[in-house]
Amino acid sequence: MPDYDLSLVEAVIIDTQSNTLRLLRDVLARVGIKRVEMYDNYTTAQSLLTAAQPDLLLLDCDGPHEAEAFRFIRAFRNDPGTPNPFAAIIVTSWQATQMQVMRMTNSGVDDMLVKPMSPKQVQDRIAVLIEGRKRFVVTSDYMGPDRRKSPRDGAQVPLIDVPNTLRLKALGTIAQANLRQMMTDAKRQVGEQKRLRTAIQLGFLVEFAGPGLVRDPPERMAVEHLARIPAIIDDLHRRLPDSGVAASAEMSCRAIRVLADRLRTEAESGAVDAKELGQLRSLTADLMQTIDPKRPLESMMREVQAAVAGYRSRLDAMAQARADAAKPAVAEGAAPATPPAPG
Repeated sequence: MPDYDLSLVEAVIIDTQSNTLRLLRDVLARVGIKRVEMYDNYTTAQSLLTAAQPDLLLLDCDGPHEAEAFRFIRAFRNDPGTPNPFAAIIVTSWQATQMQVMRMTNSGVDDMLVKPMSPKQVQDRIAVLIEGRKRFVVTSDYMGPDRRKSPRDGAQVPLIDVPNTLRLKALGTIAQANLRQMMTDAKRQVGEQKRLRTAIQLGFLVEFAGPGLVRDPPERMAVEHLARIPAIIDDLHRRLPDSGVAASAEMSCRAIRVLADRLRTEAESGAVDAKELGQLRSLTADLMQTIDPKRPLESMMREVQAAVAGYRSRLDAMAQARADAAKPAVAEGAAPATPPAPG
């Protein structure tokens, strides 16, 4: 590891085991990080979402607190009020499971370390975060390092160079950097992308649910996707005050929510009105155009349709895989009994 000066780096450790907290603090001290704040649970660490500005977080994701840990990480990354949502995050675990790795990937974490960890392991991971940290990608429900092998068909999601205060402090350039302006610019880009991706997500939900809603009775999966709209509208509302289209977008949001609620009620007793479904499609298209008037609506609609087609294809593939897996068991269970010997 190069000769970084980590004395100005501010780190946070959250771990429910007091002895692990001390061990991790000592490990950070050995690599040169002296400013360490420790929490023994995620409830008391909630202040990090509104006040503190750490450069590095080491977060325990073991045992019964696993779900709580990843909820905290998603809030830290995605809440508009987090002072530095771009801080480097490493999760720690005694035995990483496939589910933990999946949750890590989906929450916006930078890396994972398996305990017990040596100072050399911590040094190496910090060096990667200083020198080779991935650029960030923003979707309707994700903000963090870009781990896509390839963009989905039709998607136009730009990558964002976010402030890396860990790097700035380690290289001794934090004093020369206009950090406030860097944060402002990055948060503006994130906000723009969040609003656009959320509007496109609403269009996706309506387009996907449409065919199933007009059936009698409506398909359960279609109703479930329609039911996701209010929560997504609420999240978009939180991000509108910082935009230049707040008033007109809020009107579209209210109309979408009212109509989605009405269609959901209708779906409980039978097929929904196709004309009203068309109105909901038009409203989501209007919202996309309002959020990003510079981008052609046809381009956004193609992205929505490509996402729906890709999602349906994945659902079909999973259904086929389940059917294929069930065939041997069915064949074995249906094998005829051996007929009795003649005589």
